[in-house]
Amino acid sequence: MTSEPSLAMFRGTPRFRGLLPVGQYYWPTWERYEQAARDIFLRRFYTSQRFAGPLVIRFQQQLQEFLGVKHVVAVRNAASALMIVTHSLGLRGKVIVPSWASMTTIQSLRWSKCQPVFCDIDPQSQQICLESLRQLLGRGEIEGILGVHLWGNALPVRELEMLAAQYGVALYQDASHAFGCRVNDKAIGTFGRAEAFSFHAANILSTAEGGCITTNDDALAAHCTAMRGDHVSAQVWMQSATARMSEIQAAIGLMMLDDFEQNRERNGQLHRSYERYLSDIPGITILKPSGATVSNFQNFVGVIDPSKFGLTRDNLLAVLQAENIAAERHFHSPGHLAEPYPERLENTEFAMQRTFQLPIGARVTIEQIEQICEVISEAYRHSEFVRSVLTARAVG
Repeated sequence: MTSEPSLAMFRGTPRFRGLLPVGQYYWPTWERYEQAARDIFLRRFYTSQRFAGPLVIRFQQQLQEFLGVKHVVAVRNAASALMIVTHSLGLRGKVIVPSWASMTTIQSLRWSKCQPVFCDIDPQSQQICLESLRQLLGRGEIEGILGVHLWGNALPVRELEMLAAQYGVALYQDASHAFGCRVNDKAIGTFGRAEAFSFHAANILSTAEGGCITTNDDALAAHCTAMRGDHVSAQVWMQSATARMSEIQAAIGLMMLDDFEQNRERNGQLHRSYERYLSDIPGITILKPSGATVSNFQNFVGVIDPSKFGLTRDNLLAVLQAENIAAERHFHSPGHLAEPYPERLENTEFAMQRTFQLPIGARVTIEQIEQICEVISEAYRHSEFVRSVLTARAVG
């Protein structure tokens, strides 16, 4: 079909007046937020240089109960959580990490003077590839494995724990995408030596900005708590991250924890709506949670096949963004391509070229999802015309 489509990139009027973002952006009601802030103001306890505040302590305790883990250490953000865990585990050498990960995850290793050793991902789930991992472990000189739970899904945690035990290396995870996800009877947050969560506003459990460390290891928890900035003195010389969570962050987290199940259920409904509307469009594969028996559905992720859809991933993003749909790539460059690395990681590079995210969370409705999918369907039906115009614009 070559007739001109009614897409904003050609007619100039976006389908949506305001931007539809990728990210969760759930938030408590103003009345609840105002009351929490008022209580903090009346107590005049905002944060501390020596110990956690009462709301931080309560937030940690409720997270421990929710996740079924012995210790939670709340911190300022996920980057701090990963840096503190890496340093507290005593890792200073080579640590395996998937290249398909946030640069913050990879930089947390650099902060502790570790050398990232990049492994590939499974092409279907985009979680860590066990065969790639085994090959790297077999070469020796590896001190740790930093796994990454992606897209509201879970790593193959049992297999990872067995490999870590077999090779005598520390296993810990970046669980930023996986709060509330479970593998059978165990919650993400209870696997390996430790796990690190992000409570950024883009994630389902938000403290606006924040994070935490979870572990069942008493000594590791004590070291992480001290390194966070608690109880550090001249008599206890250690590296401190000064990463304490504030009382207002904890207050937001407590309210969001109360709302978690209803937000998860809403995410599931939105996810199913996307699946229903996109299922018949050739060239679009939906990444469904497979390793997690319970997902938080906080990400809606697709993989495009240009030979079937008629457009590349970046072509489709251009179409969507013109409509004020903030679809995105998420990871702009895999870690192994951002620095000199001797090996190609074919599955990771494939994912880099074809993966995209669509809006899901508090700021999108089922009706809007239907319209988003109509845009994608129209781009498919008019793919030849769209492609020719985009090519001409690039040349011109």
